[in-house]
Amino acid sequence: MNLRAKFLNHVKSGGPPVCSPQIGAGAGFDTKLAGKDNVHETTLEDTLAAVGKFDIVPLINAGLCDLSACNPALAWKLVSHEIDGEGRTHTTVALPTPAGELTTRSISDKRGGCRIKAPIETPDELDALEYYIDTALDGDFSAATRSTEHIVGLVGDRGAVSIQWAVQPYELLCFPSTVDTALIAHDCPDRAKSLMDKILLLDDKLFEAVAKGGADFIFLGGPGAEMISPRYYQEFIVPYSREATAMAHSRGLLVYSHICSPIEPFLTMGYYNQMGIDLFETLSPPPVGNVASLKDAMDKLDPAICTRGNLGLDVLLNASPEDVREKTFEIIEATAGRKHMVGASDYLFFEVPEENVQAMAAAVKEYNK
Repeated sequence: MNLRAKFLNHVKSGGPPVCSPQIGAGAGFDTKLAGKDNVHETTLEDTLAAVGKFDIVPLINAGLCDLSACNPALAWKLVSHEIDGEGRTHTTVALPTPAGELTTRSISDKRGGCRIKAPIETPDELDALEYYIDTALDGDFSAATRSTEHIVGLVGDRGAVSIQWAVQPYELLCFPSTVDTALIAHDCPDRAKSLMDKILLLDDKLFEAVAKGGADFIFLGGPGAEMISPRYYQEFIVPYSREATAMAHSRGLLVYSHICSPIEPFLTMGYYNQMGIDLFETLSPPPVGNVASLKDAMDKLDPAICTRGNLGLDVLLNASPEDVREKTFEIIEATAGRKHMVGASDYLFFEVPEENVQAMAAAVKEYNK
């Protein structure tokens, strides 16, 4: 059985323990293994080379093409691009719309970047977001299919493929910051929901496009307890996620959810069981998460959901290979009888020692003998 088939089979049916650390997504581990120092230079081939160094069953998480590929009217224009005295790059881009100009500013260095101005900051700018959504809906989604076909072709049977964009309607395409998104939903619930309804329509077109391109999963994120309240999950996240995942499933896609921030009390309240998730990560106790224990979290999560992760990055960053081996055995024992993939509490950072990832993979192999 090839690695892609093995990953998909484990998500659907479970089986003996497998090792599947999260590599890629700009976290830097694959950058380091490629001998590069700048995450922005990391390629899909670098990620594939990194996962190929270990006895693991990988999931390759790749981004959707920019929607300007589907409709050129959505192409952002470069306003400024400057490097400061500390080597950081400051970039401003803009998109003119009939409802006003959308502007984004970001700062980046060789290890990553952050957005310091979001396109949408107040409810007054929601007309511009609606224009963006409407214009996207008029696009040619064959471009997204071709982009996915290219990614799937490069990966081949070396792993399963998840395509990522701001799927959950509550995210409002990530145009506002997470905090501003929650405030807009609180202050303008009817307008927020009308935009979410349109985003569902856009999602469905994109689900169809990436499914035609051969993707295995779509990516479903979620904010943690440090950002929002249970009521926000009840009103915006659970119902819209359920609709989106049902659409994805109707296209033959599986749903992968990665939440690396605190998930309690939402886990105890059963919200993740209601969202249509097929693969969920990660159920981490302190200091990297806030579940009481891995066993307690497993008892609360629907056993139909395959889980992945749980070896803390604090361990992978700082512990010895022998300690990593012992922690890996503990995770396998705690998840016995469940569909689980041993991985990390988050995507592997640049600084994670290669020998600790080898130790994790070797421990799973040793357990299975």
